[in-house]
Amino acid sequence: MKIGIQTWGSEGDINPFIALAAELVKAGHDVKLAITSADRRDFSPFAQKYGFKIHSVDFIAESEEKLNEIGKRMIESPDHLKQLKFIFSEMFQPGVNKMYKISGELCAENDLVIGHFIHHPLQAAAEKSGTPHITVALNHGALPTRYAPPVPLPDLGKTINSIIWKISLRILNKIILPFINSLRENEGLTPAKSYREVWESPLCNLIAVSPVLCEPKPDWGSNHHVCGFFKLKDDSLKWVWPEGLDSFLGHIMEPVYMTLGSMTGTANNSLLINETTRLLYDAAKIANVRAIIQSRWEHVTDIPEDKNIFRVNSSPYSRVFPKCAAIVHHGGAGTTQMALMSGKPSLIIGHIQDQFLFGAELVRLGVSPFVLNRNTVTPKKIGRGLREILLHPAMTQKAFSAGKIMREEDGTATAVRIIDSLKILK
Repeated sequence: MKIGIQTWGSEGDINPFIALAAELVKAGHDVKLAITSADRRDFSPFAQKYGFKIHSVDFIAESEEKLNEIGKRMIESPDHLKQLKFIFSEMFQPGVNKMYKISGELCAENDLVIGHFIHHPLQAAAEKSGTPHITVALNHGALPTRYAPPVPLPDLGKTINSIIWKISLRILNKIILPFINSLRENEGLTPAKSYREVWESPLCNLIAVSPVLCEPKPDWGSNHHVCGFFKLKDDSLKWVWPEGLDSFLGHIMEPVYMTLGSMTGTANNSLLINETTRLLYDAAKIANVRAIIQSRWEHVTDIPEDKNIFRVNSSPYSRVFPKCAAIVHHGGAGTTQMALMSGKPSLIIGHIQDQFLFGAELVRLGVSPFVLNRNTVTPKKIGRGLREILLHPAMTQKAFSAGKIMREEDGTATAVRIIDSLKILK
C-alpha cells in the first residue's frame, strides 16, 4: 500500500513519525513522509537508512532568531489556553498554505494518509479527495473522558469530570475552530463543529503513548487505539557517543541526567541557553549529585568545569538513561517515555500543557514527586525534588517495574498491525 505521512513541530513531533514510517516500510508499504520542522535539521539520512521517501515542506518561522522570539513569548505565558492559541496563530497558521499544498499531493499519490493529530490541512485534503485518513495523537490530553478531568484539575468523580470536560470543550473549540474552519471554508468544506472532528479520525486514531502512562478509558470510542511509544528500534544513526561518558557512568554513584530538550534554546539564543544551563548546574550542586547536563555547551559561558558534571550536547538516551539514578527533563512525550522505559524516576520542569500532562501521569504512577513550572522553578526546588527521589527508593522501584512493562511493548508494530487490519481501499 502507498502511504503518505505528514507531521509538524519540533524533533519530538517528528521522531515518532520517522519510527512509524520505518516500521511501515518493514511491513512492505511504500511510504512518503512530509515534514514541517522547527529544528532546521536534515532528516534525509533516516529516509535513506529505512527506505522511505522524505519531503521537507518548510521550517517553522522564517529564521532561528524569529523562532527564538516566538518560543520565548510562548513559554513566558503562564496561561495554557493562551499558549495554545499562540501556537496556532504564530507557529502553525503561517505555514498552512504550504502544508495544505503538500497534503493535497500526498492524498493524490497515496492509498492512505496518516497525520499528526493537529495537522488539520492533511485532514481537510483527505476529506476533499476522499482519501482514507488516520490521525496519530502524541498525547492524550485533549481526549475527554468522565474517568479523568483535564490536567491539572482534581478528579472529583465521573459526573463532575463530565461537566468540566463539556466546559473545556467549549473553550478549546473557541480557540481552535477559527483556525481549522478558515481553511475548510476556503476549500468549500463544511465548517467543523468541534476540533475533535479533525483531531480524532473516525477511521482510526493511533495514540503513540504507552498504556502504562495512558490508561485506555472505557468511554473512548473503538476508533481510539493506545499503541505504545513510537520509538526507532535502532537509534545509532541519530546519536554519537560522547568521549569520556563511559568512565563517568562507571562510577559507583550513579549520576542524574538533566536536560530540557528543545526547551534549552536554539543556537541563536545564547541568553536562554546560559540561563537554562545555569539553572540545571546550580540545582545539581545544591542537591550534591553527580550529573550529566545536556545543553548547547559551545554557547555556554561562566560555568566552571567540575569533575562531578559531565557536559554533553546529546547522548543516546536508550543507553545512558538506564545507567542514571534519575532524569530531570521538560516532560516531552519522547523523553518522558524513554526515561520511564529505562526504569528511572523523573522530575519534570513543564513549559507547555502536554508536558504538565505527562508530569501528572508520572506523579500518578508514583515515579515522580511533583511537577515544576518553568516560570517559577528555582535550583532549590529542583534540588528538593531530586533529594525526594533519591531518599525514597520506592520511586525507583516503581519506575523499574513500569519500565519492565514498557520494554515489552512495541508501539510502532502495534500501530502497523492496526493499520493493516483496516483493509484500506481508496
